[in-house]
Amino acid sequence: MGSQLTMYITLVCTSGVLNLYLCLYAFSKRHKYTNIANYFIFYTAAISIYCFASAMTLISTTLEQISFWNTILYIGMPTSATLGLLYVMSYLGFKLSFRRSMLILLIPFITIIMVATNHWHHLHYRVFELDPNLGAPFVYQEIGIWYMVHGVYTFASMFVAFLLLISHWKETGKAY
Repeated sequence: MGSQLTMYITLVCTSGVLNLYLCLYAFSKRHKYTNIANYFIFYTAAISIYCFASAMTLISTTLEQISFWNTILYIGMPTSATLGLLYVMSYLGFKLSFRRSMLILLIPFITIIMVATNHWHHLHYRVFELDPNLGAPFVYQEIGIWYMVHGVYTFASMFVAFLLLISHWKETGKAY
């Protein structure tokens, strides 16, 4: 394992630990912020899952291990952007029912299922195999149609959250 790969794994794990700390801290203070705490807790937990699974993918030595950790990674990655949007909406005072929240999370949940079952339908990755030149943990992949759907939805979630925050910028106190 090269030093650059080790450095990247260390950085990703550090990010995971910091997000896990934020998750646990928010969990311990959740009663002070009842309206938005749950979204933030799930948001930071999803990012932690993504970080740790990403690191595990990088230390994997077989395609089966990489595929397994890639599936775990996709529990955190598609949901984190959408949970971030839900957190911003809740922070700004949008009334979010459980049903509306689940509807917004529908595409990420479908994405998790699509990645877990990709070997049957190849809609997320058309090709997912070890890179013939570099070997593990590097993977040669060709994206499928669902990868594009998921990507557009993820970036749209982040962009809408950004636009919502910008649109409420003038309501923010000068100290912030």
